[in-house]
Amino acid sequence: MRIPTLFPQLLTEICAIDGIETINFISSNPWDFSDELIETIAANPKISRDIHLPVQAGDNDVLRRMNRWYTREEYLTLVGKLKARVPAIRISTDIIVGFPGEKKEQFENTVDLARRVRFAKAYVAIYSDRPMTAAHKVYTDDVPFLEKKRRWLVLEELINRTNLRQGTFMKVHV
Repeated sequence: MRIPTLFPQLLTEICAIDGIETINFISSNPWDFSDELIETIAANPKISRDIHLPVQAGDNDVLRRMNRWYTREEYLTLVGKLKARVPAIRISTDIIVGFPGEKKEQFENTVDLARRVRFAKAYVAIYSDRPMTAAHKVYTDDVPFLEKKRRWLVLEELINRTNLRQGTFMKVHV
């Protein structure tokens, strides 16, 4: 379901410009990462090896209910391709905990995915019900706040605090 883009060619052209030393970009969705984009990153050392690749959740049912166009397996395959072609790659992500209907086992799938990927940084958000959103119209916010907070703390410790202690936390580029 990947929509072809000219982004890899644009990156290649920017890399050819004298005076540009580093190129940072953010990918808003895993489905934007084509094999061509991975090859472009691998071939151009000017492109930052810090990539932001939001996962949102590590459980297929939760991803489907979030209306994401990828599965856990596809995300892990993409990360595997990135790490194989660009060994110095560091990946940051976005994760939402406590999405309506998220069971403890489903959250554990997210924890497992985070362990496998070894993110350098994660923006972990606690789901909050917002009127006028698709999720609000379709789902009941049924995960208690204290459970959401517990899940947030698990991922905060696993990813961010661990990276801070080890000196591997990804800093934001300005």
